[in-house]
Amino acid sequence: MKNSKANSLIEEIIKNIESNSVDVVFLVPKLKELREMAKLEEDPLITRSIRLVYEHLESNDGWEFQTLEDSEEVEENLVYLVSLWLKSDNKYNRDEIREVADNMTANG
Repeated sequence: MKNSKANSLIEEIIKNIESNSVDVVFLVPKLKELREMAKLEEDPLITRSIRLVYEHLESNDGWEFQTLEDSEEVEENLVYLVSLWLKSDNKYNRDEIREVADNMTANG
């Protein structure tokens, strides 16, 4: 994301996941706050991706979605996706974000 405040929030989210695993009570409000920042940047891909993540967390009371093919660690999968948002202007990151978002939509 372009906004430094948004990137600071992303880093806070990553640190929390790494320290506390997937804490839905902490993550969902932070992700909703981050989504508002993405909306201000007028980035529909990131806005959609963030929404899908927090809706998944709410529905499943955790993260059950595989984003990395070679990782079985729940936290590592979520951290990877969230870290892509930091440099969301990178074409390859956007492609991966889009792929994960499409998979989340298709697989619920």
